[in-house]
This record gives sequence, C-alpha cells and structure tokens, in this order.
Amino acid sequence: MSLLPSITEVLSTLGVADQIVGVTHECDYPPVALEGAQIVTSSDISPYNMTQEQIHEKVTGSLVNGHSLYGLNKQVLEDIQPDIIFTQSLCDVCAVSYGVVVDTCAKLVLPTKSSEDDGGPKIVSLEPSNLSDVLKTLEVAGRALGMEAKAQQVVEDLQRQFDFIRETVQHHAEKTQPKPVVAFLEWHEPFFSGGHWIADLMEIAGCDYRMCKSGDRSAAVSDDDFRAMDPDYILIGPCGFSVERAYKDTISSMSSKRPWWKEMRAVQNGNVYALDGNSYYARPGPRLLQGCGIIARCVHGEKVGEALGEELAPSPGMKRITLDMYE
Repeated sequence: MSLLPSITEVLSTLGVADQIVGVTHECDYPPVALEGAQIVTSSDISPYNMTQEQIHEKVTGSLVNGHSLYGLNKQVLEDIQPDIIFTQSLCDVCAVSYGVVVDTCAKLVLPTKSSEDDGGPKIVSLEPSNLSDVLKTLEVAGRALGMEAKAQQVVEDLQRQFDFIRETVQHHAEKTQPKPVVAFLEWHEPFFSGGHWIADLMEIAGCDYRMCKSGDRSAAVSDDDFRAMDPDYILIGPCGFSVERAYKDTISSMSSKRPWWKEMRAVQNGNVYALDGNSYYARPGPRLLQGCGIIARCVHGEKVGEALGEELAPSPGMKRITLDMYE
C-alpha cells in the first residue's frame, strides 16, 4: 500500500504496480497502479475550489493545532490487508502523519495473519531530503520488496540520464556568461521557496539558485527579499498544482496583489514560466528527472530542449508567461 503519490510512482518504476492494493486520494500516476487499488485516505482540503490563501490558512491552522490534514480509513485497510505499507514522516502537509499510520495499523484486525507474527503489516518509511536521498528511496523500497538488483538498475539509469542533462546544458550553454540566477516558487500566497531537491535539480540544469541549499526545507520568502534578488528567471510550480493552475494563479494575482511584480527583470523579459509542480517537483520520485529537464529547457532555450527531447524535457510541463498576459 502506498500513502504518497511519489511512493506510488517509485513502486511502479520498480515493476510492482499490479501489487499495489491501496493508494491515496491524491495518487494519479501511473494509471496502471490505480487499477484495482482502493483509496485509503481523505482530506478536508480541496485544491480545486480553494484559493492558495485559503489552503495556506487551513494547513497552518491544522498543523498548529496538532491535527493531521488527512484521514486514514481503518476499515479499508482491514479489507485490503496489505503486507507492506510505504509511507513517510518528512512532511505532514504531503501525507498522512506517521503517528496516525502507526496508531491505525496497531489497531488493525487482519484475520489472514498467522499468530506467529505481530498481526500487522510492515511499515516502511521513505525519508528523502535531497536528490541523492530520493534515489536511495528506490533502493530502500527495493530491499523491502526483495528486488535489490532491479532497484539498483533503476537508480543507475536515472543517474545516467541526470548526467546527460548536465552534459547537454554544459555543451549548449553560453561559455562566457555566468550561470543565470533562477528563482523557484512553490507557492504564491505567501511566497515559498522550492526546497529539498530543487537546489539539486537547479545545479544539474546549470542554474544559480540562491533561495536555499540542497536538503533545506521550503521556507517563506518575504516580498522584499524576493525583489532584492531580482532573478534572471522565475519558475513557478505550486505544490500539488498543474501547469494550468500555476499559470492561472500567476496571471490573475501577481500583478494585482504585488504592483512591483511587473518591474522585475524576469517579468519584463518574459522569463517567467508556470510549471507542473504536481507532476515534476512536489513528488520525490522518478519524474524529478523530467522536472530537471524542464528547468533546463526554460532557462537555456529550445536548443537545449530539442537536444534533451520530449522524454526528458516534456514541453506540456511548462508554460511561458509574457508581460502582456497579466490581468
């Protein structure tokens, strides 16, 4: 059972999509992993009919009061009887809190379990903080499944492709110019920096990223600090949102709520891109590879994009925002 969309992708990459019996209400990829799997979680947060301000207020209020943002259906767990539950404790905003998982599993009644074991499923927690950790989670999952060789093969393949992105950027980028300063926002209201593995993706994609270091958590960024940075490029991939939602929120609110926005160099030059944060940046899984390729395509242009191709830098994952588009 998977309690995080990224874990569903990790397990599917290892080739066990057909063995996943339970997923979260947010799991949407790959489709093969969802066939026959039951939804085991719920949430009061609906990103489709709430603004970013409303979502932020709901999240912070719940966390301050010590409440989990997600519910875990004990009855469904007993019905599907998972042998292994893959979860995480890194971020209570992203998934069911680890304490809730442990507490719920301790109370399960699984009649098919023998009296020789502890009566409950094995809980495996994957805790990536940066890109290196993300690759290690594949190995951890592989060991839990008895698929160490397969996991190692997947990791080596991903590493080769990240190296290819780095080499492609180095080959095509302007040799005499300093690296472009690139900002990554994972939330509009308020501004939040892209944390954890974003700095690693930026480094591979040939960018100067100053908002945080590898492994640092996402953090609130004041308007004054952001204006002072005045980056060459601004990438906006709100956590959990599609490229269409990122685009819509940017053009409808940035200039109206922040009159100085249109004065930024990146905005003036049309170097602002809405990104598919849900697919390629918020999930610590295999598709961070495509997220890295998309960054390289945005910042270094179509020559790099064409060299990487749609498989590594899918153009549907990005949308350029020019000055004339703002409401």
